[in-house]
Amino acid sequence: MNEFFDLEQWLRWFAGLDRSFLFLLVLPFVVAMIGLWSWWVEKEKVEGEADAPAAQPGPPPVGERRTRERRRRAAGRLPQHGFR
Repeated sequence: MNEFFDLEQWLRWFAGLDRSFLFLLVLPFVVAMIGLWSWWVEKEKVEGEADAPAAQPGPPPVGERRTRERRRRAAGRLPQHGFR
């Protein structure tokens, strides 16, 4: 049982491993950590949206209103075929 907890033996074993094998040994743990991290970030985002007060739709700002009106007028001048 002492051999299992011997850090020196574990370090020698890791040092003797092929680098490509070590990469393949560690890769599933890295993928799992990234998956858990992305799940946690998404969960926090959804909870943050649920906690935020609902936005009251109000009138658009003056500049945006003018832009919408200008686009609406310009769209009305398009010929039937849709080309400009």
